[in-house]
Amino acid sequence: MSNLRTYSDDEVRAKLAELGLTEWYLEDGWIRRKYNTDGWPQT
Repeated sequence: MSNLRTYSDDEVRAKLAELGLTEWYLEDGWIRRKYNTDGWPQT
């Protein structure tokens, strides 16, 4: 049996807030952050 566990959406949001990761968010099961660049050559 695996020692890995699945975290609930509320647990993920709480941990992001606790760690001060205000630019990160949970969306459709993914932890995401949006970056704005000057265009695709800069990414």
